[in-house]
Amino acid sequence: MKFRPVCGRCAGLCALLVVAALLWFYDPFTEERRPQDPAESPLDMAPDSIDDMYDGCRPEAASVIDLFGVFEWHYNRNFSGAWALAEKQAKQPAHEQLGGDHAVALYLYTGTQPLREQFNRAVKTGKRKYSTSLFTFHYFYFFLTDAIRVLRGNQTSCSVAYHRTWERFSPVPVDARLRFGAFVMAGATRQSFDFHGNTSCFEIRTCFGADITHYSAADQTGQLLIPPYEVFRVTDVRTDDWCSVVYKLQSTQTPRADLNCELRSQRIKAFFRMVPPHRPVGSLVKMLACVIMLLIISLVLVKQKQKGFVAVVLGSLTLIITVGIWTRNQSISEE
Repeated sequence: MKFRPVCGRCAGLCALLVVAALLWFYDPFTEERRPQDPAESPLDMAPDSIDDMYDGCRPEAASVIDLFGVFEWHYNRNFSGAWALAEKQAKQPAHEQLGGDHAVALYLYTGTQPLREQFNRAVKTGKRKYSTSLFTFHYFYFFLTDAIRVLRGNQTSCSVAYHRTWERFSPVPVDARLRFGAFVMAGATRQSFDFHGNTSCFEIRTCFGADITHYSAADQTGQLLIPPYEVFRVTDVRTDDWCSVVYKLQSTQTPRADLNCELRSQRIKAFFRMVPPHRPVGSLVKMLACVIMLLIISLVLVKQKQKGFVAVVLGSLTLIITVGIWTRNQSISEE
């Protein structure tokens, strides 16, 4: 008759060992963990960037962009929620050919830093995802790019602008060619957007950037938005100037758009055949196995009247499910 307590203690000990093993082999905190940004970023031609200019195909792209938008509003909730808020605050269009969606896109980009950073990361690394469901910013990208086109109009002159950042970059030689590979906000003076940093700064002569001051959410004069496809030549690199490092860039006036006109009607069927962003199947199987195992252990412990250990197991089960759902949502929203 003394075997029951011993069995109970053994069952409890086994339960804890199983929980520890499950959390060791399936760590929900490390699953889907993204690598940290490197200490120094490269200044190069941004070969993995999305750089569609819609040059020669703008009407066709405009005719299909709403279909992409419907999909992205459903699967990118961060974007759709932020867009809905921006619609209430965006400035009324004051330029011919500039519509309400252009104004909202500019207001959203300039006024929502977390979304702007997430969007720029997706643009800078999304070349192979473009025109597929893995890139969930086609609508946003189109209206920002098209707004720049409209605002530049028939301008042929170039402008000098300044861009500040806390980011550090790898050394780059004078006369090298580079692209930002993402949209860049710049100001008319060195003091513009001084809160953006003073580690690496750029004095930019841009021939493709457009003045977006009227539509910006930021209270700064002379704001320019530079597109990801503009190519620059490094004319000088200075230190101990008005910033720790100052890069002087001159537009080559010849853009590079490897993905030009990729967004077209022929891509629509392929786009909607693709599975939306999701967690890898292997991760789902592992999580499901953990859940089943913990439920079985809980039933055994209930039968053994080990209520304390039941609480431990159920707590672990709740933790795995909660963190699993959270990381899934993160992986979807950050694609």
